[in-house]
Formats: sequence, structure tokens, C-alpha cells
Amino acid sequence: MALSVAWIRREGVDLCEGQVLARCCIGEICADVPIGADVAPGVYPLEEAAKSPSLRICVEVLNRQKEKGLRRIEVCRQRESEKCAKKLAEQILLKYGGPILLVGFSDGVANTLLSFTNGAVADAEGRLHPYEFVDVTNPHNWVEKARVVVIAPGALQYVDIAELVKKAKELGKPVVMYGALSALYKDLGIEYFCPYGLKV
Repeated sequence: MALSVAWIRREGVDLCEGQVLARCCIGEICADVPIGADVAPGVYPLEEAAKSPSLRICVEVLNRQKEKGLRRIEVCRQRESEKCAKKLAEQILLKYGGPILLVGFSDGVANTLLSFTNGAVADAEGRLHPYEFVDVTNPHNWVEKARVVVIAPGALQYVDIAELVKKAKELGKPVVMYGALSALYKDLGIEYFCPYGLKV
């Protein structure tokens, strides 16, 4: 078996900085997954893909998807991105308030969420934005300060979601993941948010 990877687009609410949206498939199981822009489209041996930091997330998502009996997961419709970010911010702020720890930097989501409350963004590298950035490989210290942890689908490439959720639960902090891929992680006890994603 092999993993096939084809680029779909370079922007959208599901992506973090430096990522592209790729259609990843193993056989007939396919998912739209945010991956590093340095990954070339192509076909990769499954063993090689599972060891690659950039492709490992495709394999993980497809395995979770297969376990749940879903053949295809597609992400938010691009034209709905702004509306989705606003609805996400509204839901988070009404239910939890701030401060917020946003894990994974998506400019549209960060702008929307952090224009209404304070918080920090856990990302691979700091950027020249008006946000407090924390290292995505160790966002756990900031979890204590946050009232809620919000996970971007693009963060799957950088952070161990199960470990982050465990730390948040130990501290009594709710975790919300947005995007179509969030449905694959609800077994971790997270809230998921995807009003405009498509599941086929």
C-alpha cells in the first residue's frame, strides 16, 4: 500500500502558516489534510510516510478515519472560511470567554478570536503580529492561563493532540477543535466545531 498526496489549495481556515491543503489517500480512504508546504505531491510508500514528520499526520488521520468507517473527509468550503471563523469566535466567547490558547496559527481565526479577548497562539515560530506566541512543541505552560484551548486542524502536524488534551483535562480546561478533521478526535473528549465541512 502507498500514500498518495495531491495539493488542493494554499489558503483557508483549516491551514496554519506555511501549510498547504492536500488530499491524502490510502486506497479508497481519502481526507483533506493540512501538511507542510515543503511536501511534494506524489505517491509515498506507507512505511516511509509513517516515519516522515510531514507525512505522518496524513497516515494518522486516514487510520482514524478508517476506524470510524468514513471513506472521505473534506474540509471547510473556502468561501465559508470567514463566516466559519466568526461563528467559532462567537461560540467560544459566549461559552467560555477568555483568555484563549489557540494552538496552530491561522491568521483569519487568530484575528477573529483575539480581537475580542486576550490569549496566545502556539505556533512553530513567532511572527510579527500583535499576538503573544508560545512554542507549539510545548504549549502546556500556557494551558494553565487559558480558560479554553482551541486547536486548529493544521496544528496536528506539530503537536501531540492526545497529550495536549490530557494536560488540559488535568487542569480542568475545555478543548475545542475546529474543522472537519475534528470529528476524528472527538473520542479524546474534545468539543468539535465544523458547521460548513463536508463529510461523504
